[in-house]
Amino acid sequence: MKKFVVFALVSAMCVSMAACSNSDSTSSGSSSAGTSESSTAGETSSDAAGETSGEAKVGFSITPTLSAESEEATFSTVYAAVMVDADGKILACDIDESEFAPALTDGAVGEVDLRTKMEKGDDYGIVAAGASTMEWYQQVEAFEDYVVGKTADEVRAIPCTDGKTTDADLSAGCTITVTGFIEAVASAAENATVSVSASDKMGISITTEDSTSTEEAAYDTDFCVVTVDANDTVTSCQVDTVQGSLPIVDGAFDIDSGSYATKKQLGDDYGMVAAGASTMEWYQQAEAFEQYVTGKTGDEVSAIELSEGKAADADLSAGCTITISGILSNTEKAIAAAK
Repeated sequence: MKKFVVFALVSAMCVSMAACSNSDSTSSGSSSAGTSESSTAGETSSDAAGETSGEAKVGFSITPTLSAESEEATFSTVYAAVMVDADGKILACDIDESEFAPALTDGAVGEVDLRTKMEKGDDYGIVAAGASTMEWYQQVEAFEDYVVGKTADEVRAIPCTDGKTTDADLSAGCTITVTGFIEAVASAAENATVSVSASDKMGISITTEDSTSTEEAAYDTDFCVVTVDANDTVTSCQVDTVQGSLPIVDGAFDIDSGSYATKKQLGDDYGMVAAGASTMEWYQQAEAFEQYVTGKTGDEVSAIELSEGKAADADLSAGCTITISGILSNTEKAIAAAK
């Protein structure tokens, strides 16, 4: 069969502005960088309890890949978010992966499981299949723990053979293919630009909506990484949406017309302004949302009012006129996941 593959690597970052740091259906897990008070800016230290303080930066990476044949397809995405200290060493790391495999039967797309691999937990089933003595999520958690304290260069230097690590310490808890994780984590660390306190807690959330119709297999996945302080106040927020589409023509996937990319990755090419739908592109409006929720508590974020899915608040709607109901809900989940 003819086969088509689309690959896109994106380290989608929003550089926080001064106003950002000073201003007022599924989700994944989170990691924590500790809860102590900040030390001198640009430095990190540990207190007697082993908690980290000082300056830190947050970055994330999204890697969507689409492969397709006439009756089968796979939409796969690796997500990574990290918090790094002033020396670029990873303080906290979150990884997850989504994988949707739609298939056509008599020209119609069957249902797919929209949960991420972390959410599937034991249901992912590599232990039951006899492929391992540890489930996927357990092995990824071992990888996350292993990269803490490492720089992007040190992560990229993790030795691998046939995609699997040959490092004895890491392979003791992680025997799955890790090359995709290595690149995602290293990219996230290299692109970490959003300033926070090293004592903040980080959380991510991934939520997918199935928009499939008789004309296409389509999936829209909202991603959010937030940091919150000890008072549950959002200190940073970054969002993006991965949009996948694979048209169906004459009962088969039109494999030459498939697309899978993030809206921030597309930038101006997303085309809201050119289409006359707005005077601001999607990524600009997403940045306005990020700035608006930064400085708010989790309860205040949950209290944001919507009208037909769009912001009802004048301050938010001045810079963000897109539908945000899904983004908002996903952000609430990320805040709840921060621990």
